[in-house]
Amino acid sequence: MSNILSILPLFSAFTWAISGTILKKYKIKNLYLFPAFESCISFLVLSFMNFYLQRWDVFFSYDTNIYILLISGYTLSALGMMIYIQAIQRTELGIVFTLATSIQVLIIAILDKYINLLQFSSLFTIGAISIILGVIAINYHQLKSFSKKQQSTNSLIGLIASLLCGTFWALNAFIADRALNDSSVIDATMIRTILTFIYFVPINFFQYNQIKLTTSKSEIKYLIIAALFVTISMLIWNSSLKVNTGSWTTVLSSSAPIFALTMGYIFLKEKLKSNELTGIFICLIGVLLIILSE
Repeated sequence: MSNILSILPLFSAFTWAISGTILKKYKIKNLYLFPAFESCISFLVLSFMNFYLQRWDVFFSYDTNIYILLISGYTLSALGMMIYIQAIQRTELGIVFTLATSIQVLIIAILDKYINLLQFSSLFTIGAISIILGVIAINYHQLKSFSKKQQSTNSLIGLIASLLCGTFWALNAFIADRALNDSSVIDATMIRTILTFIYFVPINFFQYNQIKLTTSKSEIKYLIIAALFVTISMLIWNSSLKVNTGSWTTVLSSSAPIFALTMGYIFLKEKLKSNELTGIFICLIGVLLIILSE
């Protein structure tokens, strides 16, 4: 059982990648619509779970400090998503993902080492570095092309936004990891869902006319399916934070490109470049080293 719990971040990355594949396949255009839509679906699913398990009283029973930690952590998560959307509108996705992932892993490792006083084994450290190098290899051509271009102010803002969203996500993992010591996975995910709704629905009200013009009925169907996979992913992510460290969860979840590229190859008929195959191989070595380090 402990071996299964230790690889929960991989299941989270897998379900997140499925959601991304659906959004990509059906060309979902409204980037701010999906988080709001996903929060509505998540709320319905989690509410059903609370009613079925008869545990709404537990949701309202925590100390104030726990609510403050959870609200703080998932507010940072929501802000990170807003900044991430701004980043990918200004800079290529591969570059944004590489920078955000790298800074996220670095910051959570520093926080766990110097605040939570965790000691990382050599295998874990080498594995984490391998995953980051794998992500860099996967996005090598984009990084190379970007470095040769004369960068506009817009692109530089995108770079800063990439680092900022990664920082916010690392802080979220650190804070949520602490809060989950004294709270349940369902309740933590519910708070994350409510906050996502609060922050993203007003944005969609301002963009209502654009959304109405560009969103079809078939798109709504695929949004629902993708949202369900994100709900599952977040439940698994919080489950991992509850039983594993923030560093462990964050580093293994960073292997998401393995699943995203594989599903892109299988379902979207996307060709894998040599650097992507190399990156997947390096990431897999990193994942194996981290699992062996336990």
